[in-house]
Amino acid sequence: MAVIYFIEDDKDIQYVIEKTIENAGFKGLGFSSAQPFFDAYKLNKPDMVLLDIMLPDTSGVEILKLIRKMDKKIPVMMISALQNEMDKVIALDAGADDYMTKPFGVLELTSRLQARLRNVQGDHIFSFENVKIDDHKHTCMIDKKEVYLTNKEYDILRLLIKNQSGVVSKEDIFKSIWQTDFIGETRTLDMHIKSLRQKLKENQSDLEIKTIRGVGYQIK
Repeated sequence: MAVIYFIEDDKDIQYVIEKTIENAGFKGLGFSSAQPFFDAYKLNKPDMVLLDIMLPDTSGVEILKLIRKMDKKIPVMMISALQNEMDKVIALDAGADDYMTKPFGVLELTSRLQARLRNVQGDHIFSFENVKIDDHKHTCMIDKKEVYLTNKEYDILRLLIKNQSGVVSKEDIFKSIWQTDFIGETRTLDMHIKSLRQKLKENQSDLEIKTIRGVGYQIK
């Protein structure tokens, strides 16, 4: 399943965008300002980004420029109340793939999202050893056999595989999967890791989830 991050400080519009993304068959994660967006982006890169221009801490165009320094290809669409032609030109020149003005129609936004994501090729499959996960199909395959995972198990495995070269801390897992900084109660995470390990073992996975004491987890 494709993941779309969006920055919008108006709670009502944020709700509409999130529901539109979900109804289009994608997963949406919204932010009200730049810093939490970039914290999540660096941890788990989305498949597409939607940006408002007028934000409380910085301009959406400045955020766009920072995104383009990290990734030249990820689809980025601006959704703004600014309707002046020059505002559109500035955003497009800065690297935006599309520009949509507020108020917007839900059907048009859905169509534009689907059109942009159809053009994203090859970045929805992640693999390690004999394990492969497919975000478009939301499946986990071990030696070409599909293995059922809960949504949280899938998200945890996806995060570990995407960060296979290093250790993923418990803090980062809670921020990415549960969208919270609270890690005082870790039994929920421990339960998901235990279940995920059992499923990998039962299906003869070559992937092993190692506990890095006092830090988090790493796959080997």
